[in-house]
Amino acid sequence: MDELEYRNQAKIFILYIMNSIQEPQEFTTINDMVLQDGLVNYFDFATAFNDLLEKKQIEELPGEDGKEPSYRVTAEGKSILESYETDLSAEVRDRALRHALRIFMFKRNGVRQKSEIEDVPGGCMLHCEITDQTRTLFKSSVFVNDPDYAKRLKENFDDHADVIYKGTMSLLSGDVNYIFDE
Repeated sequence: MDELEYRNQAKIFILYIMNSIQEPQEFTTINDMVLQDGLVNYFDFATAFNDLLEKKQIEELPGEDGKEPSYRVTAEGKSILESYETDLSAEVRDRALRHALRIFMFKRNGVRQKSEIEDVPGGCMLHCEITDQTRTLFKSSVFVNDPDYAKRLKENFDDHADVIYKGTMSLLSGDVNYIFDE
């Protein structure tokens, strides 16, 4: 696949994800949904996203109450998607949509995550927490003797807290198939 074809595929992929969610989303959420499977890298995502904006296939909506602007697919973008959506394999579409919906629902419900590394004798403690507006949904601390490894674990939690939460719940409930479905 040449670079132009790859960029066009990235545009179709972005349009597919955004159109499937059917609600305007902030740039960071769209970014998270598109990049999570590694099918598109950040540089190509940003280039394709800007091209979609310039060609008016997606549009920016002003943010409310000081929030970031959000974006939605235009009629032109939907027309393009209808013409080229089948260029994406059904497997890619299904998997990407499943992951995008998980991120969307996590953010829609006001779920927040935080993590921090605390230096302790002999290593460090990684503290991870997921909360909604009223309660703690997940809280975990783990000792790690290598600070670089702790940073890697922290980054993974920050990038995939929703997956870690669902995986933990699946393990605790005995439904380990979730881990292998991805």
